[in-house]
Amino acid sequence: ALGGVIMAVFSTLVGFSPGLWVLGITMAATGLGKSFIDPTHNSLLADHFSPDVRARVFAFHRAANSVGQFIGPLVAGFLAYYFTWRVPFIIFGPVILVAALAALLIKEPIRGRFEREAAGATGDVAATEEPPPSMAESWRMCWKVDSLRRIYRTLPFLAPAIVGFVSFASFFYADEFGLDERSRGIVASVTEPVQIAGLVIGASVGTRLFMKNPKLVFRFLGRVTLLVAALAVGFALSPAWFVDIGEIRLPWVSILFNAGISGSLAFLIPGILAALSVAIPPRSRAMGFSMMSVFVIPGLAFLPIIGALGDAWGIRAGMLMMVPMFAIGGFAVQSVGGLIQRDMNDVWTTSAARAEVLHRRREGQAKLLLVKDLNVAYGDVQVLFDVSLEIDEGEVVALLGTNGAGKSTLLKAISGITEADRGAVIFDGVDVTHAPPNEIAAKGIVQMPGGKGVFPTLSIEENLRAAAWMDRRDTALVEERIAHVYETFPALSGRRGEAAVNLSGGQQQMLALGMAFLSRPRLLMIDELSLGLAPLVVEQLLGIVREIAATGTTVVIVEQSVNVALTLADRAYFMEKGEIRFEGPTKDLLDRPEVLRSVFMEGAGSTNGSGNGSSPSPTAPSTGIPATPAGAPMLRLTGVTKRFGGITAVHDVSLEVGEGEILGFLGPNGAGKTTLFDIVSGFTVLDSGLIELDGRDVTHLAPHQRAAVGLGRSFQDAALFPSLTVEQTLAVAHELTVDVRNPLLEASWMPAAFESEEAVGASVDHLVELFGLQAYRSKFVHELSTGSRRIVDIASLVAHRPRVVLLDEPSSGIAQRESEALVPVIRRMRDELGFTILVIEHDMALLTSVADRMVALEAGSVIANGSPGDVLADPGVVQSYLGGSQVAIARSGPGDPQS
Repeated sequence: ALGGVIMAVFSTLVGFSPGLWVLGITMAATGLGKSFIDPTHNSLLADHFSPDVRARVFAFHRAANSVGQFIGPLVAGFLAYYFTWRVPFIIFGPVILVAALAALLIKEPIRGRFEREAAGATGDVAATEEPPPSMAESWRMCWKVDSLRRIYRTLPFLAPAIVGFVSFASFFYADEFGLDERSRGIVASVTEPVQIAGLVIGASVGTRLFMKNPKLVFRFLGRVTLLVAALAVGFALSPAWFVDIGEIRLPWVSILFNAGISGSLAFLIPGILAALSVAIPPRSRAMGFSMMSVFVIPGLAFLPIIGALGDAWGIRAGMLMMVPMFAIGGFAVQSVGGLIQRDMNDVWTTSAARAEVLHRRREGQAKLLLVKDLNVAYGDVQVLFDVSLEIDEGEVVALLGTNGAGKSTLLKAISGITEADRGAVIFDGVDVTHAPPNEIAAKGIVQMPGGKGVFPTLSIEENLRAAAWMDRRDTALVEERIAHVYETFPALSGRRGEAAVNLSGGQQQMLALGMAFLSRPRLLMIDELSLGLAPLVVEQLLGIVREIAATGTTVVIVEQSVNVALTLADRAYFMEKGEIRFEGPTKDLLDRPEVLRSVFMEGAGSTNGSGNGSSPSPTAPSTGIPATPAGAPMLRLTGVTKRFGGITAVHDVSLEVGEGEILGFLGPNGAGKTTLFDIVSGFTVLDSGLIELDGRDVTHLAPHQRAAVGLGRSFQDAALFPSLTVEQTLAVAHELTVDVRNPLLEASWMPAAFESEEAVGASVDHLVELFGLQAYRSKFVHELSTGSRRIVDIASLVAHRPRVVLLDEPSSGIAQRESEALVPVIRRMRDELGFTILVIEHDMALLTSVADRMVALEAGSVIANGSPGDVLADPGVVQSYLGGSQVAIARSGPGDPQS
């Protein structure tokens, strides 16, 4: 009705336009009003009538348009001929207004009722209408339907050809045959009865084809489009043969071709609209039809080009240029047939399922979160396969699995960051599968991403205020909640104005958890709570999560440590290779050692060299390695100090590391461990002190120079090139050892260059086999899971053959199984390759498995140095770092998760 009123008002104003600019504006506004009408007409008709009769309904609707297009041009042509072109607009405006007001009498239908009934829903479920989606959600919902997306992509070819033909046909008649307004009005009217006939036949054929198999509609559409292309050639080349009707001369050959084109296009309309009506999700049906107009726009950009060429070479040449566009569109649209049946079934079944869940939720029976048959892919790589889960309100659920199992992707799909390809995510009875993340957050779903939960360049205060964006208008509430965060996390309170990037890993996790709390979540999803955190901090965060759950907030936690996850959760889901393999109470999972071992403990048998499958305890006995190694050290630090402003990050650290020794570093978050590694590797310039590598002073060398003399460094986030494949990454890592470095020799394919490339390839093959990367060889780094990237990072270290290797939290973000598998890898790096290794690690079971000696840091200073058993028993280490939770300490060990 609104569109009709706009069209009526501005159509009348077209007739009163005083100049060209006003004429353009009023005609554009008239077109805007009309654009309101067509999509809503199609959507209303689809919701008023069942799918088996829609082809006939759409045919009748289009036939009414054809009647108008028959009478309209005829009347308008004579009025313009005898009076002026303004008169038809002035007369037709009030007629449109009457029709628009009559639209208010139409009863509003129940959207999607017929689709739900077709899927088997009955009674109240079929009549349960889903809440209308936002514009953004509607767009995302339609774009995810494969058949719709392919149809939209054909429109830039078909639309300009159709619109161009209608627009240029009038010029063609005027320029080639000299027809005046009256004659052109008669020609336009003569073709309409043929269009009505095409609609009548198309309604019958379209209904039969649709009921037999919807894909036949698109196959037929493609063939008819090719027929239209052939008729368009005949129209463009038609001779000037006339027939006289009184004083009016009409080019009858051109009119026949014109009528054939109009009839053929009309023949298709009922079937195509009926097929589209069942492929578009009912909640966003009007948007689905409207999106077609958006994709017409790029194609319309060709019309001025065709018009210019028509002016230069003649209108016949311009008309012929539209023929290839008809043909391309015809071939492309045929391919939709293979997708339409699957999409139609998906739309019907998911609509019925959502309505049933919404109906049950309103009666208090449904789960808070329901994920049904969810499929997610990144490009051509599918990650989730028909994942389904249910979570009750107030429940705490652990989501477990190996790296690459799809856990983080599942959380992203639930929160809307990654859009699902198929399936449904229903929260509190409402479908949020395709809702944008901001709308999902407003409904109460909050995700705390692993290791990336804060804005590093903003201060703590600014981060918290940004997290309170949903309540920004309630200043008092925001202040109250921020004060509560500071009360919960006293470590943040005294540093409110400090940038988040300066916080330790544990403090950043505290800030991220506080930001999640400010959003008042009903469902809190935590990805990697213990990522890179000291045991004492993990113990503190576990208590806070328990407090949040006690308030009634539903919690889903993804945690690589089975001990940590099962301590919190009532129930667990176990994922492997994108599928759910186990679901049930955590006590049942604890009774399934074969599941736990296949996921979390594989490879543990070799971690202590005994082959009995047991991991060493955090209080392993002394190895007898002295605090200062005998003989010349491979790495020596003397009085190393670094300050950032008024903060001393590293204070007077002096250490010696013997050749072939594995030295482990531990300490609370913010103790200066990573800063010390940055200083040793040259990324941070020290304020005072000396660094010697194998007796050579490297204190003032740049990072690449230190690498050239044998220093290798890994980073917490596996700093690799995301757009390279694994194979290319390993090849680049040989940069220091390539025999031929001359680009001219490479470009000319000289034998030496060829042999050098072969040597690199052979080394890459060896590394792929050594680190078990065969399945990932051709994958891009950005497609890998955190654990797989970590292995590639270590393999890249090995590639440039360092003598001293710095490993910064190698188990950070990888599953317990992979964490245990790192132990033999690190040992082989020392035993078989002769590396001297320095390791920062918060996983005490892993660190005690590999370290010959340990160094504990606190506030930038060394507080303990000796055997693993002695350091872990040191009272200062226990108080400042380990705490009392065996679950947090032995997160990859065999500790009792229920303790």
